Amino acid sequence: MAVSPEAAAIIQRKKLQYCRWADHNQFHLFDQIALPEATFSFWKADGTIYHEFGVDYSFRSREEFINHFTTAFKSLQSYHMITPAEFEQTSPDEINAIFGCIYHAGIKGSDTEGHGTGGGHYHETWVRKGGDWFMKDLKFERIYWKAPSS
Repeated sequence: MAVSPEAAAIIQRKKLQYCRWADHNQFHLFDQIALPEATFSFWKADGTIYHEFGVDYSFRSREEFINHFTTAFKSLQSYHMITPAEFEQTSPDEINAIFGCIYHAGIKGSDTEGHGTGGGHYHETWVRKGGDWFMKDLKFERIYWKAPSS
């Protein structure tokens, strides 16, 4: 089923907002792009769930995701760049989207500590609620992470 240009534009805009708001630690705005019951998971290149500082990066709700990243990103700086999406409409009210992504991240106030570049793909499901589209599921599959040698 073909995706309407209007639906594609709404989802593309909201994905750009996702990246900008994450980069500016504005997770409180995510109610404009994701459902309360949205799930979020982040996977490494070897097919295992990303795990850092005792946390599995698999979140069962928007609130759980927001609570984690609001705290985690206080000490980080990041910049996400995404590609236009590949879209597939699976029903009148559901669209799957795949976005390529390159991101840069590191500790605020440091030119080197924790800094690196990663890349991968976001696999997402978006659903229509009323006349708008909202993220229902996000799965990020990391292809690589490269940190400069000290």
